[in-house]
Amino acid sequence: MLLVKNSRLSIVIALGLVLAFAACKKGWKDHNDSTDPNLGMNLITAIKADPEAAQFVTLLTKTGYDKVLEGSKSYTVWVPNNSAIASLPANVLADTNLLKSFVGNHITNGSITSGIAGIQRVPMLNGKFTNLNNLQLDSASIVKSNKYCSNGLYNLMDKFVPVKDNCWQWLLNSTGFTSSKNFFLSLNYTYFDSASATQTGVDPNTGQPVYKPGTGLSTRNRFLDNVMNVSDESGEYTFIILNDASFAAENSKLTPWFKTTSVDTTNNLAGSWLVKDLAVKGSYAAAQLPDTLVSQYGVKVPVDKTKILSSIKTSNGWVHTMSQVNFTLANKFPPIIIEGENPNGFAADRTAQLLFRNRLNPGTGQNFKDILMQNYSFASYWVRYLARNVNSMRYNAFWVAVNDVQTTPLWTQRLAVDSTNTVGNFAYITVPYQNYTEVSLGQFTVPRYKNLDLYLIGANTSSSSGGSVSIALDYIKLVPAF
Repeated sequence: MLLVKNSRLSIVIALGLVLAFAACKKGWKDHNDSTDPNLGMNLITAIKADPEAAQFVTLLTKTGYDKVLEGSKSYTVWVPNNSAIASLPANVLADTNLLKSFVGNHITNGSITSGIAGIQRVPMLNGKFTNLNNLQLDSASIVKSNKYCSNGLYNLMDKFVPVKDNCWQWLLNSTGFTSSKNFFLSLNYTYFDSASATQTGVDPNTGQPVYKPGTGLSTRNRFLDNVMNVSDESGEYTFIILNDASFAAENSKLTPWFKTTSVDTTNNLAGSWLVKDLAVKGSYAAAQLPDTLVSQYGVKVPVDKTKILSSIKTSNGWVHTMSQVNFTLANKFPPIIIEGENPNGFAADRTAQLLFRNRLNPGTGQNFKDILMQNYSFASYWVRYLARNVNSMRYNAFWVAVNDVQTTPLWTQRLAVDSTNTVGNFAYITVPYQNYTEVSLGQFTVPRYKNLDLYLIGANTSSSSGGSVSIALDYIKLVPAF
């Protein structure tokens, strides 16, 4: 019986090998029998042989890209047909730099196959990126696809792809949005880049390089560095630009919450808080815009399409100019959360009594971290926390402080703001057993925009046993009270 089974298995394996060999042999025969003449030509020769590409060939020659395409390196070219090139603006044809950028906007390194569903961001030779989706490059339809040559492939299209500004370039070149533009430009700063500086020697005392004065200086922008780099060609963004009246109105709504000793500083802080939510990742045309966008900071950005003044397609997304983006203060100023396990200082070294814990909230089923100290033998012991960049406004304070260690005695603790001596509305509160919910502590006012010290203070007595002198904290929450 075993012999029969093995014989059948041998027959199946042998048959599979025969079929595989036949399929492989047919694949090689199809490859060898290909009569596509382009396979024996480089790209420039093949494109020159296509009568529908004659006008683009003229531009390739004029810009020197014909020499690029006759080399051994692999490229993909999207060729606008003759009728498409006939509609090319005269200013592009007349300007050498514009023309070279235009031609480079249709060529990429490597072999990229058209006809694949899904958006591909294609980096072009002029530094721009363009979306390829199936048989569509930007808004141009590919009418003749994947013509393979010895050093790449080309496609023929019914339109050309214009060279567009990216979102940031559009802003820099815009007119009529003076307030927004001037504010974004005010965020420019100069930095030193040693890679682009001219070295003149080496300091004999420090061994550090010496650079020629004035070299290596470049301009950067804090919005692009710290918020969202809408000049990045490889990504796609939606960028909202407010007209002058709307920028002034929204900025005025924010200035009371950024009180400082300087009017200019206050205005700069308010402006930064305004624009940080005006750019989001993803490309949304006007028709695709939802009624609410969410910024990377979790802030809801209301979108009233009737307030859109214009929508501009850029090389990396969309710019929408608007006459109003009516932020609500509650969305613009979310609660501040200070985690108990991230202290910034202690009244004294009590490492032996300090615990950072991983716990489970039985009510929510969620894990959390907290801090617990017991029997630290120090009256009014405090743990300091730093809340950075706190706005000038009233806050309602809450905490979650979990006592899951003892039913008796129950300890007391309190919150203090700015100083350990500050009492205000914050009295000592008993920390009950097994309470995992927020407890209201009271309200206080921050008179000016600043970094704020918060102190978690233990009972005004000392003990080294029994747990009557303890401190626990999951988090402190400061909720704006407008």
